[in-house]
Amino acid sequence: MLCFQPFITPTKTMHFFQKITLLALIFFLFACSDKSADKADDTSHPSFSELPEIAEEAGQAFGQAVVPIAILPEDQEKADNAPEGMVFIKGGCFIMGNDYTQADEKPEHEVCLSDFYMDKFEITQARWEKVMGFNPSKFSGPDLPVEQVNYHDIQKFKKKSGGNCRLPTEAEWEYAARGGADTRYFWGNMANEDYIWYEENSKKSTQPVGSKAPNQLGLYDMMGNVWEWVDDWYEPYYKMRTKDNPTGPATGESKVVRGGSFYSSAGALRITNRIWLHPKNKVFPKVTTYGQIMNEVFNYIGFRCAKSIP
Repeated sequence: MLCFQPFITPTKTMHFFQKITLLALIFFLFACSDKSADKADDTSHPSFSELPEIAEEAGQAFGQAVVPIAILPEDQEKADNAPEGMVFIKGGCFIMGNDYTQADEKPEHEVCLSDFYMDKFEITQARWEKVMGFNPSKFSGPDLPVEQVNYHDIQKFKKKSGGNCRLPTEAEWEYAARGGADTRYFWGNMANEDYIWYEENSKKSTQPVGSKAPNQLGLYDMMGNVWEWVDDWYEPYYKMRTKDNPTGPATGESKVVRGGSFYSSAGALRITNRIWLHPKNKVFPKVTTYGQIMNEVFNYIGFRCAKSIP
C-alpha cells in the first residue's frame, strides 16, 4: 500500500504560521507609526479656532507672565503728555493676522506703526452720556461700557470730544491688543479669567470696565466685555497696500469690529478674530445676507478712542 507524504508537514505548517504572524506584527507596528506621525503633523499647526475652550487652570499652566512694558527715557515726555484716560503706545513693527484660523484673518503680514495714544478703558456709559446727553445701552451703569452704538454715533461723539478721540485703525487695535505678544491672547494660548469677561464668567452681562487685569501696555478689556468698532472698512482677507500705518480699503460696505464680548466663547476672543457690521447698524441683524441666523452674542458693541501723536 502506498502512503503519500502530505505536501505540508506539521513542522512546515508551524513555520508557515510563524512567518505569517511575524509579517502581521511588522505591518501593525508600521501602520501605528504612520498614524502617530500623521497625528503629530495634524497638531503641529492647529487652527486656533479649534483649540479647547479652556479652564482657568489650563490658562495658568500654558500662559506666560504679563510684564508691563517699560517706557523708554526718550518717550517719557510723550507718555506724560497722554490725554486723560489714555496710555502711550510706542510704535513698532509686528506680524498682523494669522495663517491658521479663518480666511479673513489671512495672510500674516508685517505692519509698522507710528506712536499713538489709546484709551485704557472702553468708553463708559458715564463718559458717553456726559458728551452725548443720552445712554443707548441695554445694560445700565455708569462704569459699564456703552453699547448699542453704531459707527455714525461714534463720529458724532468724536466731533463733540474736541479732537481727543478717533477710532483706532484695525492695525493699531491689534498691535495694542497683542501687547508685544505673538500668542493667541496677550498672555498665552489658553483662556485665563484673570483678564477677560466672557461666557464662562460674565453672568450674561457687561461688567465694569477695568475690573480685570490689563495687558502689557496697561489696556483693559481688549478682549471680552463688549466688541469694539475700529475705523477700517472690512474686506474678506488682507490686501497689502502699504506696510506703514495701514488704514484698510478706501471704501466698503461694512466696518470691522474686534475683540469679542462678555457673551463670546473663548475662541472668539482670540486677538486676530474679525467680524464686520454696516456702519449704520447698532446690532447685528438676526439674519445675514447668506441666510444664517445671527446669535445675540454679537449685539454688544462699544469702542475706545485713539489719538495720533504729531
